[in-house]
Amino acid sequence: MTATQTQTETKKSTATQRAQSKSAEAKQPVTEKVKEVGEQLEDMAVRNAQAVREIATEGAKNTSQAITDMASQGEEFVKKNPALAVAGALGVGVLIGLAVRGRY
Repeated sequence: MTATQTQTETKKSTATQRAQSKSAEAKQPVTEKVKEVGEQLEDMAVRNAQAVREIATEGAKNTSQAITDMASQGEEFVKKNPALAVAGALGVGVLIGLAVRGRY
C-alpha cells in the first residue's frame, strides 16, 4: 500500500507540475500580447495627439488669417464710406445704450 501511495503521489506531483508548467506557458503569451497591445495603444495615442496638434495649429492659422482679412476689409470700408461708418457706429452705440440702460 505504501508503494501504491508513493506512485499515486508521484503521479499527482507530476500532473501538478505539468499543470503549473502549462499555466506558466499560457501566461507568457498573454503577458506578451498585453504588452504588445499596450505599445500599439501608446503609438495610436501619440499619432492622434500629433494629428490633433496639427489640426489645431492649422485652425489657429486660418482663424488668424480670417481676422486679419476682416480687419483689412473693415478699414477699406471705413476709408471708402466714412459717413456710413460713423452712422453705423452711432447706431450700434445707441442700441447698446438702450440695452444697458434698463439693467442698471
